[in-house]
Amino acid sequence: MKTGRAALRTLVTGACAVGLAVGLQGQAWAGTVTIYAPGDAGSATWNQDPSGSIPGDAIRACDTKSDGWGIEAALDYNYDGVIDRYVDTRGHNAGYCSPWKGGDLPEGKSVRMYVTPVKGGSYGPSTYIDVAA
Repeated sequence: MKTGRAALRTLVTGACAVGLAVGLQGQAWAGTVTIYAPGDAGSATWNQDPSGSIPGDAIRACDTKSDGWGIEAALDYNYDGVIDRYVDTRGHNAGYCSPWKGGDLPEGKSVRMYVTPVKGGSYGPSTYIDVAA
């Protein structure tokens, strides 16, 4: 009977974890947040508050895959579909991260951060998350 209880406990714990993950989607995240491009080709990182040499309200892009594609990290802070700030890894080999690009935004403002594979003027599929300034 102990085996059945252990299996039930594992099932309930897993269901709670899935519920928590689904429940948090669409929420604004603060602090430092990293999202990954499709295919794990790279990432975009958001840094909310200044920390040492890293500015606040800043983004950077990192390319981790030698596939001929770079990575672009972008912010839309007016939610109007127009990119207001971006950095990319174009022209660099995999293993490169762009410099941080920051700029003061109103405290608590929600912004949308995108990560997109790029090759010249071509764009791959984007992934995004809402973060808090």
